[in-house]
Amino acid sequence: MIINKLYIEWSNMMQVVNIVAMVEMENPFNMEELLTKLPGVEKTNHWVKAKIPPYNKYTAFYSSGKFLITGIKSEQELNNVVENVVLYIKKYGIDNNIKKININNRVLTDTLGFEVNLEKLIVKLKDYNASYEPEVYHCLHFKDKNSITYSLFSSGKIIIVGVKSLNNLEQYVNEFKALIKEKTLN
Repeated sequence: MIINKLYIEWSNMMQVVNIVAMVEMENPFNMEELLTKLPGVEKTNHWVKAKIPPYNKYTAFYSSGKFLITGIKSEQELNNVVENVVLYIKKYGIDNNIKKININNRVLTDTLGFEVNLEKLIVKLKDYNASYEPEVYHCLHFKDKNSITYSLFSSGKIIIVGVKSLNNLEQYVNEFKALIKEKTLN
């Protein structure tokens, strides 16, 4: 099963910087088999980790028959890496097929296009799910009604996490930006 590519016109400079996906296979993995058959893998407490060539993306295999991939930048790259992992394990005698691919999270970056005084802004966001603790981290955290989290820096840079689907994402980000602009200018 391959993820369908979704086309979106990105506003300003919004770009995907990381996709985290869980791939469910048809059968469980035998962890000892992975350790003995696959070159360059490493055992941790509950999974076997690898960086499978040529992509070398972090891959964590679980006995449940799932594997996690991080460091992906697009759905097409995800499809390519997943297919590569399956071919790689089959090359070493581990026969298993893809059942489903789930994107757990996307991390994106964007910008407001102007600087923000976070200390003044947090006061105006008291009725929202927002926090600012500069002694812990030098950005304002804001969680919207769609469970998307925005980390806003005084430079205007935004890191967006918790994005499972690209549907309506541009609208949600534009709503966040409009709120910040309104609260900053008033």
